[in-house]
Amino acid sequence: MDWHGVLVLWCVGCGVLALIGYGRSLAGVTRAQRAVRVPGRIAEVRIPEHGGPGILGIPVVVAFPDPVTGQEHVLPYVSEAGIQLDAVWVGREIAVIHPPGHPERFEITYDVQDGQHGLGWPHFAVFLLYCGLVADTAILRGYPWVLLGVGVPLAVVMSFVLRHDLRLTRREAARPIIAAPGRVAAVLTSVHDDGESVWTSHTAFITFTTREGTAVAARLRAEPKDPKTTYGAEVTVHYPPDNLDAFTLDLTATRRSTVLDIAFIVLCLLLGAAGTVAGALLL
Repeated sequence: MDWHGVLVLWCVGCGVLALIGYGRSLAGVTRAQRAVRVPGRIAEVRIPEHGGPGILGIPVVVAFPDPVTGQEHVLPYVSEAGIQLDAVWVGREIAVIHPPGHPERFEITYDVQDGQHGLGWPHFAVFLLYCGLVADTAILRGYPWVLLGVGVPLAVVMSFVLRHDLRLTRREAARPIIAAPGRVAAVLTSVHDDGESVWTSHTAFITFTTREGTAVAARLRAEPKDPKTTYGAEVTVHYPPDNLDAFTLDLTATRRSTVLDIAFIVLCLLLGAAGTVAGALLL
């Protein structure tokens, strides 16, 4: 079987999987649609012990109701599934998702509507189908079709991403920023072994209190420069009052990162546009 036959089978297989996925979603039988979705809250925050092994997130205890019995479940959560919260505090409202009858297997997310239709895998199958079509067309009709097949969607997607990020950046710039004193409460060490080498990484956790009196525990996104002297250090935390997840210890670095992200999106947009034009000219 030649490449054309292989790609045809690939496209047919992806198309069938996509149709099955969309059909299951229309029938309301996907895992996401059958899941129980309820509002929850953080009932307790447990700061990791300094010097311990690395963990995925900040250990918390989550409370959420059973929609059938009304009983409140109070269960521990350490970000092994679902999202990883960078900033937590007692009383923070979250969304809880779990399989029917199994509240102990819950995950948390930002909104109870997130992914409620279960269309992630069907969409991914459509993406693979599109890749197969582009590759097959390029083999049969020449490489300019690769430029068109990649350039057009890249330019379109990046234009939407750029618009979204610019709107988000303007919104963030308009928000007031408050500075609060904080402290490095723990530094955890993770040991990694890929079979060829062993290395360590460190994660720092800080605590601070907002102007309204909310005690917040947060995980730093960047690895501390000197883990040996970081523990117990006093820091200044900058945060917008309506979005504590957006806290930072270095406003300048955060703004620089935002500029670099937008520059990368613009570069991808230009590459997509250039590929589209080049493909059209070479046909």
